[in-house]
Order: sequence, then C-alpha cells, then structure tokens
Amino acid sequence: MTEDSINISTQFNRVTQGNTICSKGLVGTKCRSLGVTAEVHLNLSQDDNASLLEQAFGRYSFNQDLHLTFGKQLTVLGFEGDEATDLYAVTTAFDRGISGRPGRTYVEGVRINYNNGLFGLVFGVHDTYGLHSNAADLDDGMAIDLAASVMFFPGLEAQLGFANENGAGEEDDSQQFNGWIAWNPGDLTLAFEFDSFSFADNTDASDIMLLANYQFSDFFGATFRYAHMEYESVEADRLTLAALFSITDNFGLNLEYSYCSSDLQAHDGNEFYVEGLISY
Repeated sequence: MTEDSINISTQFNRVTQGNTICSKGLVGTKCRSLGVTAEVHLNLSQDDNASLLEQAFGRYSFNQDLHLTFGKQLTVLGFEGDEATDLYAVTTAFDRGISGRPGRTYVEGVRINYNNGLFGLVFGVHDTYGLHSNAADLDDGMAIDLAASVMFFPGLEAQLGFANENGAGEEDDSQQFNGWIAWNPGDLTLAFEFDSFSFADNTDASDIMLLANYQFSDFFGATFRYAHMEYESVEADRLTLAALFSITDNFGLNLEYSYCSSDLQAHDGNEFYVEGLISY
C-alpha cells in the first residue's frame, strides 16, 4: 500500500477572560488560564464535509490546575496523538491487523480535568466512546471515562484509564482498559502501551505496543514500532520503521514502511507511506 497525503490541521484558541499559558508534554497539553477559552480544530485534508470539524469545545478554568471542558473533544485513552504532527510515524500502531478495533476518536460531552504537573486526573461523561458499532446520541446512550496520570520524575510519565459505554439497544456494556508508560530523557523516546476490550456482543480484544524514537538532529528522526493485536481467535503482528524529516519549520516529510502478519488476509502484507505535513 502506498499513500501520498497532505495533512493540514488548524487550531483556533480564543481567550475571552484572563491569560493562557500552555505547555505540551507526553500526558498532553496543559493550559494554565483563569477564565473561559474556546478551541476549534479543523482537518482541511478530509474530503467528507462531516469530518471537517474535528473538535469544538469550551474550557472553564477554576484555577491553573482544574478545568472543565464541554463540547466535541478527543478521547483520553491512548498514547499516540490524533494530529499527524503529534505521531512518531505516518500511521498509528493499530491502523491495520484486525478489523473493528476502536481507536481514539472525537466525542461530545463534558470532562473535568485536574493536572498539577506531577499528577493528573480526568473524568468525562460523553454520548459515545466508539466501543459500540451503533451511533448514539446523548438521549439513547452514555459513556464515561476515567484516567489518572503521573510524572514519576521529569521524562518518565504514565497513564492508566478506563472507559464504559452503554450503547442504545445493547443489553451489556462495552469496556476498555488502557495504560501506557513513556520515558523521554531528551532525544530518545521509549514507550509501552496496552489495551483490553470487552464488547457488548461478548467478544474480547487486546493489544500491546512497543515504540522507540530517536531524534538524531533537528532535521532527522527515526522510529521503530511493534504492535501485537488479538480479537477473539484472530491475531496480528505489525512492525513499523519510519524516517521523519523536518525540511523547514513549517514543512515535514515522513516516510514509513510497515509489515503486517495477520490471520486476516486483507490486512496481511507490506505497506509504504509518504506524507507531507504543512503546519503553522
């Protein structure tokens, strides 16, 4: 598989009261602001107009550590980011291998977020979490997520989280357990992630990921990644090598080769990706 793509992501941050200072780490972006802010994330590379609006949410800050967000926003369970500029390769670890594995997605709801720089706690109530195959509205299904993160010392962070979704028309709930730990002492990043899923149709799934990335210079970085996925009796292994080039401050070029060995023939084989990124 060969893919040529240009991904453009645009974010608007409007401060309506107070000042905002944001710092970005592996756990996420921590914004210190007193007052109300709003963010809109657009993905201009999508052909489907319905996918143009990725996120649109407001944030009320009680103080520099405690925030309430409401609207359409990214789910919290998972190590890899949602934006192409936040990934260590062109694809995510679990893109191929088995069918139907839920990934991080955008959901509507309300979330309370506490983070003092060393310890973080997130609790959210949403219309769905992507664990059911059917779409849900706020009046016919509900999902919750809870995640705790900790920085043991600068560079070593971990997160453990749980999500439960009771979709419309389903007798049983679907659950996800997710955890990851990452070490980033400087130019090197090492990460381990695991998932365990229990679905409403009485099926189960699990996966693990190992990742190593090294930034050799401001111009070049490289990634090695291994993922193992299971869904009932179906298993898959995926190996990824990626070369990441920062051509300018606003343009990057990423190359990826992945090999997937899967019990599903449709996911078995070699993958090649070329990606150009324009960011502002």
